[in-house]
Amino acid sequence: MWPNHERVIPQAFVGSGTSVVAARAHSVEPSGNGYLYGYEVDTVDRNGQRATVLTYVDTGGTHDQNSALVTDPSSNDPVSVWAYPNDPGLPVLPQVTYRDAVAELLTTLGMPVTNPVLTVAAYRPGKRAVVRVDAPEGTLFLKVVRPHRVAPIVRTHEQFIAAGLPVPRVLSSRGDGLLVLERIRGVPAGSRITDIADDPRFVASLAALTGRIATVPMTQQARADAMDHADWHRRTLVSALPQDAAQIDELYDAIGRRSIGWTTSDKQVVHGDLHLEQVFVDDAEPWRISGLLDIDTAGWGHPVRDVGAVVAHLVVTGLWHRSRGDAERGAAAERLADAIARDWAKRNPAGAERLGPAIGAQLLAHAGGQATTGSANGIATAEQLLAATRAALAEPDHSLPSDPGARPRSAPRV
Repeated sequence: MWPNHERVIPQAFVGSGTSVVAARAHSVEPSGNGYLYGYEVDTVDRNGQRATVLTYVDTGGTHDQNSALVTDPSSNDPVSVWAYPNDPGLPVLPQVTYRDAVAELLTTLGMPVTNPVLTVAAYRPGKRAVVRVDAPEGTLFLKVVRPHRVAPIVRTHEQFIAAGLPVPRVLSSRGDGLLVLERIRGVPAGSRITDIADDPRFVASLAALTGRIATVPMTQQARADAMDHADWHRRTLVSALPQDAAQIDELYDAIGRRSIGWTTSDKQVVHGDLHLEQVFVDDAEPWRISGLLDIDTAGWGHPVRDVGAVVAHLVVTGLWHRSRGDAERGAAAERLADAIARDWAKRNPAGAERLGPAIGAQLLAHAGGQATTGSANGIATAEQLLAATRAALAEPDHSLPSDPGARPRSAPRV
């Protein structure tokens, strides 16, 4: 999966006055008809000043004046190389990366701030970025997306607000890809995991939230997810873990067989990328949901899609906490994953058999993200997620083992 870019990256820096010392694989994801490879590149300039630059090699064709077009000597194909924040897919991103530029930008929009402090809250290269702006005047969020996405996102926010959902208001927007969002009340649910893990009121609140989302009068399809991109995720994972190719193929084949009968008549409006960092809760009563973020992905999809994403993300969260020695939070995330899966199966008995494939597809996508880092910890986590996927497909009671890396409690029926 990872090509040899040892000669491509230095070529892109020629003429910049900066030399490449080393590069480490950071991320990989689909881009057009190719891939977008991310690297942490260590550089040194003429004065001996060292820096680490987040650099991307795009084989999918995205290119603009801020990127270098270089010939890959291993394939003789042209590739585009660019450094953050000069993202060709997000042309306004450089304007929201520097404090003075942000202050000037917000003044022109009628929202002046003084001495803003900027924090990058999220970044998906080529797709979106979110920058938090803290100032004495208050907190705002600058969301940067591809320019053609602005109008649909504004409309989606309006539709969700009209349906009574607690999403942030869009305070301003521009056609070049910029949206200014208000701060929503509360804290991310993931930050209160030990408080909500064993509180059935939170599980009920989450079910009520997804029920309300289903009432939003939308017509577009939800953004493609891990199941829609299963072929790409399969190739990525097999390339990163060739020793597990047979097991990976077996798991993906099982998911494919068990989801082939899902029809368009079964769909409803879903969030499309739901997890506990998108859900905000009341700080005093953390079982009570107070906000919902990142509804760009919302639209028509299978009802099991959101719960599958939430449960898979909780499994990954549990592993993350355990790897850092926090067994309490890790166990809490796993208990909450169980509770949400069981509750959904109870509320939707006719679709309960779809839960395993939905969770499994998400877990395998997470496994690919971990494995492609190439680190020992990433590969170990990916291996644990393969075991968790097998457990998700095998568990008739719609729960996962308390330790996702453990052997499934029942015989696999993939």
